[in-house]
Amino acid sequence: MASDPKHKQGGFWSHVFTVPNVASVLVGLVVFWLIADNWRSSIGTAGAAVVGSLVTATVWVVWMRITQGTPLDRVVDEPVIAYVPATEGAPTPVLSAPDSAATEVYLEAIAGLEHATKGQVILVTGASPGLGATTVAMNLAAAATRMGRRAVLIDADPGGGMSEYGQSDVAPGWTDLALGDATLEDSSRLWRIDEANSLPFIPVGSDVENRGEALGSLTLADTIDRLTEHADLLIVNTAPVNWDASLQQVATHADGTLLVVTPEVDPRSLAEFGEKLADMAAPVIGYIVNRADGQPDTRPLWRRSLKRMLTTFFVLIVVYSAWNLYSVWDSWNAIDTQTFDEVALDALPEVPPPAETGETLAPEVVTAVTATPSEDRTYDTYMVVGSDIGDFRADVIILVMLPSDGSNPIMVSLPRDLYLPNRCAESYTRLNANFNGCGDEINGATLLSGAVTDFTGVEVDHFALFTFDGFEEIIDEVGGVEICVDNAVRDRKAELNLDAGCTNASGAQALAWVRSRSTLELVDGVWRTMPNVSDLTRNERQQDIILTMLEKASEFDSPQELAGVVRSVSNAFTLDDQLSLSDAISLAWDLRGLNRTDIVRLTIPVESYRTADGALVLVPTTPFDALLEEYIAAPVVELPE
Repeated sequence: MASDPKHKQGGFWSHVFTVPNVASVLVGLVVFWLIADNWRSSIGTAGAAVVGSLVTATVWVVWMRITQGTPLDRVVDEPVIAYVPATEGAPTPVLSAPDSAATEVYLEAIAGLEHATKGQVILVTGASPGLGATTVAMNLAAAATRMGRRAVLIDADPGGGMSEYGQSDVAPGWTDLALGDATLEDSSRLWRIDEANSLPFIPVGSDVENRGEALGSLTLADTIDRLTEHADLLIVNTAPVNWDASLQQVATHADGTLLVVTPEVDPRSLAEFGEKLADMAAPVIGYIVNRADGQPDTRPLWRRSLKRMLTTFFVLIVVYSAWNLYSVWDSWNAIDTQTFDEVALDALPEVPPPAETGETLAPEVVTAVTATPSEDRTYDTYMVVGSDIGDFRADVIILVMLPSDGSNPIMVSLPRDLYLPNRCAESYTRLNANFNGCGDEINGATLLSGAVTDFTGVEVDHFALFTFDGFEEIIDEVGGVEICVDNAVRDRKAELNLDAGCTNASGAQALAWVRSRSTLELVDGVWRTMPNVSDLTRNERQQDIILTMLEKASEFDSPQELAGVVRSVSNAFTLDDQLSLSDAISLAWDLRGLNRTDIVRLTIPVESYRTADGALVLVPTTPFDALLEEYIAAPVVELPE
């Protein structure tokens, strides 16, 4: 039998994409998708893959039991010597196509035949006409010759098909030998197999009136004895069982029978033929399944279904992960980007001292508006900027710093009214005025990044811009955020309305909360202004909401949830063009499982200041690098157990 006929007849993929395989996988895929889509986690994905794989295996087993009968190997006592693939063209591939899959099957069939019997005289007959027993006999004899066996091919089928194929006369031959009318030398032909080997062939012989009596002669018995003395194998082709009365006489001289069938045979119907051949003293020693589409898998169904289940499980996991990663990539490409032109930013001149611009800032303020870059510590930094649609002034400016040594992340809100040097204006302006950009040369995000870098002494690596509509969208995507207040609060202008206690606020209510400047609270049945509400209060609220949002967004533990986060970001954020997808995924993974208690929240000390133009702004009173150094040098307080 061929070692791997699946790869030789019809190709590997033709055996993979069968109806039961495809149907069972489709059912399993639907089940998997339904579960995974409603249980969005790594455990859910793995569980969905297990269930989908079990469904696939179950559907396949049921299909096979309904549509297929019992394999031949499992209901007959004799071995299946070979599954011969259907061939096109010449009926003898061993002669015409020595490198074909069918030839290899016949060569291995000879080895299988030698394991099945020690006999020399083998009948080859079909269970019924038209099964190709004659071509099987010719190919077996030719294969034995190619393998160096001394084989003789005898045509005992009255139809005489072999002689027609070999383009030789039918007589003298088999019957002439039996009657003593011809010698063995006269009755033999030689078929050239290859350059080194020839196959002796004895045709059917003359048509005689009493064929059965002739073939029972002692002369024929002596001839067979002579042949077995010099040959290793005699292959005798006969008419199908029940179709030739002389089969009994031929079978008398045989050691066993190879019965040729096709895949459509009902194995239970073979019992009758086996009994008849056994009564003739030529019992069935094996079967040749002709025109088979490769060798079928005869392993138990449970073993074959287990293989499909395991394969389906891993394929589902890989394909599902790949699909979600594609979704991440596709959503990422949909995100708008802005140029982060650091070269153009560095080319801008420094801002003149306050005295030259007419400002009377205190010396400590002048010192605090710029920081000395730290050389001892490095950070990955992200500037998050929020604004109304069409508003060129940034309402939310938050700097997130991730220390490269793995220590706790740092978050600081920069008041939009912070009065700092503006490189483009070459004077002091509110910090958010940098968001106007610098003509057509430098966009607002780049100029604002430069101002933040100058003030903090920490270089901004990347920026993310969002509109308040996008802010709402992200919060709704992560399922809302929790806002807790002691009393019911409202702000009609901001459309804020929250009950006392904790509320899982929608994006709209969360946005109203962070934007409210005139928050009222209900105390003892009376609405009153909430004390200490200012832009600094709004900064704290913004940080709270963003931290809560980051906590929820970082709770993803499956590719599907990651894809959902990226999809929400793609509709809400504009990113700098220096941030790659791999950087973003690495950042998301580093922040995975983020807890707000792990975030260090710094507050910039400020005081009010009236500018030379009469505008009320905020000025820093402590340099940011000193503020950062103070936090780093602070002793760690261990909480009691």
